[in-house]
Amino acid sequence: MKKQFLRGLTMGLLGVLGLSSANASADTSQQQWLEQEKQSIAKVSAQLLEQARSYQQHIESYCNDPSPEALITSQLLWKQNYLAYLPLQSSALGPLVDLKLNWAISYWPDKKDTTGRKVKAALSNAPMPLSDTHSNLRVQEYLLFETLSDQQRCSLLPGAVNRYVSATELVSSGLQSAELEKLKVEQLRSDVLNSYRLQTSTMLRKFRAMYSAKHQRLRPYQGEAWRANISAELLAEQLSLLQTRYQQDLAPFLASSDSKLAKQVGEQFTALIPLMPGQEPSDEKVELAVWQQAEPHLAKLDSLFANQIPQALSIELGFNNNDGD
Repeated sequence: MKKQFLRGLTMGLLGVLGLSSANASADTSQQQWLEQEKQSIAKVSAQLLEQARSYQQHIESYCNDPSPEALITSQLLWKQNYLAYLPLQSSALGPLVDLKLNWAISYWPDKKDTTGRKVKAALSNAPMPLSDTHSNLRVQEYLLFETLSDQQRCSLLPGAVNRYVSATELVSSGLQSAELEKLKVEQLRSDVLNSYRLQTSTMLRKFRAMYSAKHQRLRPYQGEAWRANISAELLAEQLSLLQTRYQQDLAPFLASSDSKLAKQVGEQFTALIPLMPGQEPSDEKVELAVWQQAEPHLAKLDSLFANQIPQALSIELGFNNNDGD
């Protein structure tokens, strides 16, 4: 998967207003940061909805006239949707505080392969429809990447995608700037900063699900997208997307409070990204040493967002209830 998907997600930084009062400058800086974040969040959610609707149209076409080529395109569009979803994953922003809505888009971890069991049961009792929370991208991954007939896929896929699109519509609507404007400033800044921390925490959990430092082994079936065999790829892409967001949105505001810390965080991203595993954990030639090297760097990044950054900005973070099973 090429990494140009979803680049340039955020808008350019707003110009800093020159105010005589140091406190006024600090307040304006926070206002500009939050305004930039709101615009970026709204744009990302709108892009997810756009990708979802394009995917929906193609799935309808594929199921009306199945072909190997149409299946490959369906798989590609599924990947694009997952990439579009990653900047919002585990963010707990706006409507995404609702676990059921999160699960209607994707579901991880899935240690007992609930996804597989639900789809198998639905296929064996066709045309039994899947529920909203089991029509998500990981369910669609099963339908698109497992060895099935076109008829089997299309007995469930269009309905699953339709329900997934409905979920993205709710997310996009709830993350537009006008909706976020309704939050008090204290709540908004806590939620926005927390969304960074929740992302790094989730990425670290994903990494450690696939790599066990204790047992010094890899566990490919604990990956987020092991059926499509792109779990490590998605993780690396999510990190790059968060780096882009940090550089364009949060870093300037953090630098106004602690320029040394802002630089340290930027350097941590820069050091970590080339260390991220380029091979999937299922690859026969995968090198365990690569995973060993990257893990402490990712843990350090997570610690910066969980501890030093909130302290530097005097922002209290909320509780994360957006875990899987």
